Amino acid sequence: MLERTKIATLALLGLVWLALPAPVAQAGGNMVVVELFTSQGCSSCPPADDVLAQLSGRDDVIGLSLHVDYWDYLGWRDTFAQRQFGQRQVGYRDTWRKSVVYTPQMVVQGQHDVVGSRPRKLAKAIDAARQDVPPIKVSIERQSGMLKCRIEPGPERMVGTIWIAKYTKSAAVEITRGENAGRNITYTNVVTSLNRIGSWEGIEIEDVAMPQPEPGEGVAIWVQSGDNGPILAASKIENPLKQ
Repeated sequence: MLERTKIATLALLGLVWLALPAPVAQAGGNMVVVELFTSQGCSSCPPADDVLAQLSGRDDVIGLSLHVDYWDYLGWRDTFAQRQFGQRQVGYRDTWRKSVVYTPQMVVQGQHDVVGSRPRKLAKAIDAARQDVPPIKVSIERQSGMLKCRIEPGPERMVGTIWIAKYTKSAAVEITRGENAGRNITYTNVVTSLNRIGSWEGIEIEDVAMPQPEPGEGVAIWVQSGDNGPILAASKIENPLKQ
C-alpha cells in the first residue's frame, strides 16, 4: 500500500517515469549520464533538483548536479558552485551552436538538453539514450582498498576523453538571501570535483585507480567524445551512509 501511495504521488508530480527502474538496468553496465546545471540562487531550479533526486535511485542513470555561479549576483552565493561547471555548460552551448545557457538545464548523455523541470521530456530523452548500444564498456570495481576502472574498446576504433566526478549523495542548504530566500533545500548528487584525467586512445586499459568514496559519496567515470561531445560509456560506484 505504501509503495502504491508513493507511485501515485510521483505520478501527480509527473515523476513516475523517472523513479521507476529500467527493466534491464544493471549496476556497472550501460548507463545514461544526466548533468543538471542548477543554482541555489535560481527560483526555477528547485523542481529540477527534485527531478534529479528521483533519478538518483536508478541503477541505469548517473544523475549529477553541477552548480553554476553566474546567478550569484542575485544576492546569494551558491555554496556548491564552481566556475568550471559554467564553462562546461558553455562548451555544450558552443558545440550545439546555440546562443544561450540557462538553468535548470539537463544534458542527457552529452547529446541532448531539456529543461530540467520537465520530467516527461527528460524521461523520453533518457529512454532514447538507452536504446543506443554503447560502443565501448566502462566499469568500476573495488580492489585492495582502491577503485579500479577498466575501459574496453568495441569493434570500431574510437577515441575520447576520460572524466571522473566525485559527488556528495545528499546535502541540505538553508538559503537566506536571493530568489530562494527562506527555503531549506536538499540537493542530490552534488558534484564536488570534476577532472579531465586524460585522453583515451581506443585501447583497453585497466589501471585507472582512484580512492574509494567516503560514506555518503559517489564516484562516476565516463568516456566522452572530445570535451563536450556524446558520452560513449559510463559507470558509477557509491558508498552509502551507514545507518
